[in-house]
Amino acid sequence: MQGGSVSTGDLPKYAAKGERQKLDLDWIKLLHQEGLPPFLPVASDPPAKFRQAIREFNRAQYWQCHETLEELWLPEGYPLRLFYHGLIKAAVGLLHLERHNRHGGTAKLRDAQYALTPFSPKFMGVEIGNLLSDIGKRLAYCQDAEVADWYAIDQLAPVYLHFENPY
Repeated sequence: MQGGSVSTGDLPKYAAKGERQKLDLDWIKLLHQEGLPPFLPVASDPPAKFRQAIREFNRAQYWQCHETLEELWLPEGYPLRLFYHGLIKAAVGLLHLERHNRHGGTAKLRDAQYALTPFSPKFMGVEIGNLLSDIGKRLAYCQDAEVADWYAIDQLAPVYLHFENPY
């Protein structure tokens, strides 16, 4: 890497032990700078586990969704692993908000926003733009460092992963 810029040639597709968080940030920075790189896998039918995770997410079974997506995320290479990880963070953030944990919810939802933005408006049949909008609405109610408007958050429409399988 030169001059602070990142290129795909500089970044491995898999992280060495103890290097995942740094590599995640480097890949996300690259995606924010250049958009989705052209070497993403050729479009194919999403894995059954992915469709299962979407169903779990849409039923507000956020912990189960997290577990299902983790099975896809752990072995996956970059940059697709960031997509799965962003969805995991969204599910965990929503679970924290459901439990009225403002700090955990906002931290995970902000991470999800940052990770998923390069995959917007739509990726793998999922309307990421809609998800980011729903996340933004929840974060707006949690801006105060001390309190969140739990009543208003609880009254918001449920968050759904709008999925259209184009394959």
